[in-house]
Amino acid sequence: MPSGIMGRVVALSIVDMIEHGATSPSHGASMSTMGAACVASAGAGFWRGSAASMTMYPIVPDFERYRQGRDLRYTFGEIGSAGHWIKKILHHLFIYKAKARLGWWLIPE
Repeated sequence: MPSGIMGRVVALSIVDMIEHGATSPSHGASMSTMGAACVASAGAGFWRGSAASMTMYPIVPDFERYRQGRDLRYTFGEIGSAGHWIKKILHHLFIYKAKARLGWWLIPE
């Protein structure tokens, strides 16, 4: 997730440098204001599969804003079949987007 956002920011800065003659990067994205999610398989099988699902916000801990460094409303982890189905759906969406099929740009990073 963060790598896609960072790549987009770099590409937009390069476009500004080429088209408008900018001498320094004109776009930015701070990992202290960005969240991330991860889904890792923990078991195989169509019906009995499971996966660990984790979210983290912000990516870089900010101890000035949050006592534990992260916002606990958006930082959590679970293991179960819901993560397995999320991973399966994300896999199919990624393949659809990679093939640049109709409406691929509507699928978020």
